[in-house]
Amino acid sequence: MTRTLDETVRQVDPVMTRLAFDAAVDQLTQPGLHVVSRDGGRQDHAVAPCLLDQLQAATQPGTERTGGSARGSRPPASLNALTLVAEIGQTLRVALAALGHSQLSPAPRGTLSGQVRLWASYAEQWQLDDVDYLAYATREAEHWVAAGRAILDPAPTYRLRGHACPTCGHATVLSWSVTEQEWLRQAALSIDTDRAEAVCAACDSRWGLDFWTQLGQLLEQQQAETLALDCE
Repeated sequence: MTRTLDETVRQVDPVMTRLAFDAAVDQLTQPGLHVVSRDGGRQDHAVAPCLLDQLQAATQPGTERTGGSARGSRPPASLNALTLVAEIGQTLRVALAALGHSQLSPAPRGTLSGQVRLWASYAEQWQLDDVDYLAYATREAEHWVAAGRAILDPAPTYRLRGHACPTCGHATVLSWSVTEQEWLRQAALSIDTDRAEAVCAACDSRWGLDFWTQLGQLLEQQQAETLALDCE
């Protein structure tokens, strides 16, 4: 959710805040350079799109890494990316309109990275005349960086293979593989380390830490019943 100016810290260092703002804007709008190791020890350099361009690409169908069981040739767009892109776009529209850039002019209708660069071009003015707004803008930009990286590079999940969901009964789901460009079957149950929850990708049931003991007992019961059937 977008923060307000009242939530910014009033006692700020203009120089340090400006440095933090510029660093966040660079992370949002500058392409990334990656080193790719090849066979034989050779290393190549690859340029990745900037964070905002990657987020916009993730809003297109077929780009989300999903564990859902829906059938089809490609998975849906990332709803998290759609939400963040909409949030950023709304904040920039209001900010650019306040700076005199009409929504009908070409600049605000460009890419998100272009809008952020236009917005950031006023940073020197804010540093001199409106340090409170500079602090607010820094908070927004840093929030977008953190949220964007969490969407594009989420914390790993750990599959609970061999167990069925106690709610829907599914043990596996079909998940789109970006690497293989096809649907692969994976375990339905996994541990979401970012939220500290056990999750079923088939029915979207979730169990927090308070229910892990109960879930573990259900899974152990499943395993015991399976072993009993195998011995008969």
